[in-house]
Formats: sequence, C-alpha cells, structure tokens
Amino acid sequence: MDTSRIMNVLIASPGDVVIERKIVREVCLGLNEGELLRHLGVSIRTAMWEDVFPSVEDPQTIINRVADECDVLVCIFYKRFYTQSGRIESDNLNKFLLSYDSWKSLKKPYVMFYFKEVNASIEGFSASEVHEVTELKEKIVKENILFTDEFSAPYEFCEKIYDNIEKWIRDNTNKH
Repeated sequence: MDTSRIMNVLIASPGDVVIERKIVREVCLGLNEGELLRHLGVSIRTAMWEDVFPSVEDPQTIINRVADECDVLVCIFYKRFYTQSGRIESDNLNKFLLSYDSWKSLKKPYVMFYFKEVNASIEGFSASEVHEVTELKEKIVKENILFTDEFSAPYEFCEKIYDNIEKWIRDNTNKH
C-alpha cells in the first residue's frame, strides 16, 4: 500500500541524551519498515531540534510553526535542561517546552516527555545541576496533561518509545 499520510515526529532534547535521540530516529525508521504502518498507509518523518535551526526568522516564530506542523513532539531530558548552542537562547526553549496552552486546546502535537533517571551519588554531580529538569518534571506530572515516562537505560527507553509511538499511531490513524 502506498503511504498516504506522513506523521511528523520532532525530537527535542539537550545534548546529554544523544543515544536516546538516535534511538527515536531508529525506532521510527523501524516502524516505517513494519507491516502496521504499511497497512495503515502511514509513514513517520523525524526531525531534531537542530534540523529546524538556525534560521533568519525569530526563534518563537519558528517554534510556533514547528509545533503546528508536527504530530508528535518527543522531549527527552537527563541532567541538563538545554544545550547552549548560540543558535537559540535557553529562555526560548523554556517558552517552547512550557507554553503549551495552545496544545491543551488543539491537542496537537501529542507531547511525550521522557526523563532519564538521575543517580547523583553514583554519577558525581549535585542536585543543583539537575534543578531545572526536576522542576519541569514536577510541573508536568502535577498538571497531568502531557504524557510522561521515566527510564534508566537505553534499551528500556527503546522499548518504551517504540511501544508509545506505535500505540499513538494505532490510536490516531484511521484505516484506509
């Protein structure tokens, strides 16, 4: 069956979860090759934050457009809240991740937040280093609006992201 619908998955994360970012792309490629998506007439296209930036446009304009265009936003966090790249200020990323009022009404994109477990005593850093991530996680869990999940290892994340993206596609795609 020819693919008639493209599902756009945007992967947003700081640079301390590089393996997990690659896992999302690989999972989506695997799903594209599977029978389910062929049967549903769906294909997944992934983009990462750096695929969107830099641009001459105002960062908030780009953020708004990307949010409007993607179907699923996968946000992955570990110890850092943002990556200092010079291309976008952390407060703009903060606005992007926390200003989801329009998402509440539109229900688009579907947002998946994943938090890699942090064991500061083993990994040798202080709780203050992960304060922003902890604060974000607490806010999202408390509001209970967006999907959140935790993982401790890449293999566990791979299983979870596969299951969750596949389930979302099943739940949000009508068979042709």
